[in-house]
Amino acid sequence: MLLTHVFKKGNISLQTNGLENIQLQIENNKIDLNFLQKEQLRTLLELEAKMEEEPTLNKLRKLKDIAEKLKQNRLSITVSFKGQRILTLGYGAKPTVSPMITETDAIQINSLLDLMKLAS
Repeated sequence: MLLTHVFKKGNISLQTNGLENIQLQIENNKIDLNFLQKEQLRTLLELEAKMEEEPTLNKLRKLKDIAEKLKQNRLSITVSFKGQRILTLGYGAKPTVSPMITETDAIQINSLLDLMKLAS
């Protein structure tokens, strides 16, 4: 939660070889992480999968714990791909169906179809 307490407002753009890959925007206790290239998002998902060889339910529980801590601190993180919101964690999450899967109201799957496409 330190990032939003250190930075009150700002934008960061990450590039490799002159190609913009990730946009990070921080404002009003909200972090927006926008992936512009599918490869970077897939790399992040693959690294996470390799680092933690544990069941998906355990990973979901960890994500749930993070999301609930964000919500308690009135903070939000959104993950997008090319501006299309895929996932919202924390205070800004307003889930409808996803609590049946995630067992929390602190995770909103904004686009299950896009999330599944990007993860495969």
